[in-house]
Amino acid sequence: MMHRTRTIKWCENRIVQVLSKKCQVVTYLALAAHVLENVQSLEEDRNCHRALTNLLSRGIVTQEITQDGFPVFRLVK
Repeated sequence: MMHRTRTIKWCENRIVQVLSKKCQVVTYLALAAHVLENVQSLEEDRNCHRALTNLLSRGIVTQEITQDGFPVFRLVK
């Protein structure tokens, strides 16, 4: 059975939803796991990465690095 690939716009909306429920998410991998839950293709993972990049460039999401060197993603309020 063929599944529809989740779009960049869908991923952007889902990232905002996830970050609005959680104060922060540590590492891209954890964020992608919350957003996609069940990755269906490599293209979906790429779309999620592009969506995060778009949100970071527009200033909707911030990325900070912890003292341990891990990125932390937060929604700008």
